[in-house]
Amino acid sequence: MRPWKSRAGQIVIPAMLLFPTLFLFVYLIYETAKLSREKIKHQFAMDAAAFVEATNYSDFLNRTAYVNGAFPMRIFEQGYDDFPAECEGKVEHCDKITYAEILYQNGIFPRSRSGKKEFKNEEVWDIEYGGKGAGKNSTSPQIDDPVVLFSLDNANKFWHPWDLASEVYKLYVQVFSLLGSVEDAQWQVLKRLTKDSNHSFLQKSYWLNTGDPAVYGTELARSFDVALGEFKTTPHCVRKLVYHGNRHLGGTGIQQYRVFGTDPPETLPDSPGCSGGGLFQMQTVDSTSTNALSKPGGSEYPGLSLTLKWQIPGKNYFNVDFGNMPQHFKNSAPELHTTVSVGANNPNAKVWPEPTPKFQVRQFP
Repeated sequence: MRPWKSRAGQIVIPAMLLFPTLFLFVYLIYETAKLSREKIKHQFAMDAAAFVEATNYSDFLNRTAYVNGAFPMRIFEQGYDDFPAECEGKVEHCDKITYAEILYQNGIFPRSRSGKKEFKNEEVWDIEYGGKGAGKNSTSPQIDDPVVLFSLDNANKFWHPWDLASEVYKLYVQVFSLLGSVEDAQWQVLKRLTKDSNHSFLQKSYWLNTGDPAVYGTELARSFDVALGEFKTTPHCVRKLVYHGNRHLGGTGIQQYRVFGTDPPETLPDSPGCSGGGLFQMQTVDSTSTNALSKPGGSEYPGLSLTLKWQIPGKNYFNVDFGNMPQHFKNSAPELHTTVSVGANNPNAKVWPEPTPKFQVRQFP
């Protein structure tokens, strides 16, 4: 058979055309995979950084809710719920009552209006102030100054010793001084982790997951600030306090007891965080701040909507420079988007009123 009529090796000709095309296709997949890997890495880094940053706010809000409601409720309710105020022989019609009830009616501490002492399964912790403290049950509390620990009527109606009133006064100051110190420490920590340090946790989390220059973390921090705005909190404090009690003047009989009161009112010590002075009572968070953390922020999802222009690889195998293709991107560069929410998944989470510490972080990548 003549050579030019032989079929041997005829596959070589299409192979010479096919293999280069196949290799180009493999390289195209490889370069596309590299670009996708970079995008996924940066998206993951942005999601993680935003989640870490939002957790700082979630922790602060939950702890503030505890300070406003559950902590003072536990201390005074459990401390004085089994301590009856005696009135037999003092008044004609004697109604049994505990010192916890007296303090609650005087607006000294908040408690559950339903009388529940445990909050295990309830969606809302219905904690509020009673009696003269009812003005505190709003997003803008109205606090009486001076506050009345034990009224003149309490001293006239009950065998209420002056020494006991003084002891309760000391405990009241100790409790709310401690709560004020705790809340101020929490607020200082939040500021140092977020605004004061230009969101250092957020920036470091992003940098550790990407290795990008620090400027990219700064851009992400700026996006967080724009979405949240100023995070505003207000400490509510009281400067003066009065209380009354019965002093025994000697001898026997009811006439030997005289009602005394603080005159002038006691000046309360200053708590940390109370810029105008006075003793800490509670901390509220501006509704614009909590709304920004949980309501729509420029996207279909609730929460803070963040954007970031990310650093893409340089020229690829085909000499395509993705970093110099502004005409192909909406904002002259590729962008990452994420939305992070604090509290949107639980509308019952509140700082005050009805302080319910159920703030959680939810991510919408």
